[in-house]
Amino acid sequence: MANRSAAPNKRAATERAAAPNKRAATERAAAPNKRAATERAAAPRLRGAKARADEKARAAPPKRRARSGVRKAASEADDAELGPPRPPELDWDDTPSDSAEETRARGWAARGEELFQQLVDHGASLHEYRADLKEGRFVWIAPGGRVSVEARARLLCSWSRATSVLVMAWADPLVSGAGIERIDGVPAEQDSVDEQGAWQIAMAAADACGAAYLYRVSSPLAWYFLALDDLTFSPRRASFHPGAPVGLVLRAIGEVREAIGSRAEPADVIRDRISALSDSLFHHARYAYRDTDWVARLERTGGCLMHLAKRIPRASYSAIAAGQRVDEWLERELAVELSNALSLIEDEWSLFG
Repeated sequence: MANRSAAPNKRAATERAAAPNKRAATERAAAPNKRAATERAAAPRLRGAKARADEKARAAPPKRRARSGVRKAASEADDAELGPPRPPELDWDDTPSDSAEETRARGWAARGEELFQQLVDHGASLHEYRADLKEGRFVWIAPGGRVSVEARARLLCSWSRATSVLVMAWADPLVSGAGIERIDGVPAEQDSVDEQGAWQIAMAAADACGAAYLYRVSSPLAWYFLALDDLTFSPRRASFHPGAPVGLVLRAIGEVREAIGSRAEPADVIRDRISALSDSLFHHARYAYRDTDWVARLERTGGCLMHLAKRIPRASYSAIAAGQRVDEWLERELAVELSNALSLIEDEWSLFG
């Protein structure tokens, strides 16, 4: 009888002792579900925070990137490709700062917004733009081909995205007559310049020459920084005709052939040079020279260059499987073939000069 009366007390004691462990096990089992519910509830906030972070990243200044050693040919200034319409480009971090560089950047960003607002007010913000630096003319062109806005343009400097080399306008003999005058204390050419550095140099040059606006235009090979003045929505001439691209093609091909002949650059660099020049000519044909007699010639030369670039094998599984010899440097026989092919293209374009 004593044993029977003790049994309920024993069970109760056992349950009380096990209760904390049971609750802990229950909480551990429920924890994943609780975390999942919490995360689902917080998801909109997290997405909003991520969007704000992404927006801040887009507004930040360009980051430094490693650059290849390839030196691609620069476009001739009067034929500098100016692609589809976009607002004046001056991406910069607007975080308050007391540095002179940040103050200058904010000032030019404000001028860029002012220019874009004027284009919006006159219905020209979506118009394509073109430049003829031989005439010092920068225009926006309406869809019908009529010039809607015009400004006086001077070249400040150009920056190669491939080589990270920045050249001031007065240091390039092909564009010196279309650029700003020499600025005391500014080097004619600078190496290892990143995107942010290129902007800073261009803004300082624009300050020095008293430009009203700073405009960056780009081609597949380089950035061109222009000083714009005397903006008018009543252009003197309602038409725009780009100059002949002969100088552009001859200069670019000559630089590639010189690089091959020097045998100072690896095969990958030479291939990238030729591919970039091919892309540049196709780009010119689609934009600056579309609806002109030069389109077919530019596209034909671009196709020839693309074929030559493919002649240089890449270090890939398919190349090894095909039995192609892939060396770091061009073989002499292939270098001679490429050089001869480029000479033939030069001879063809020289006839138009």
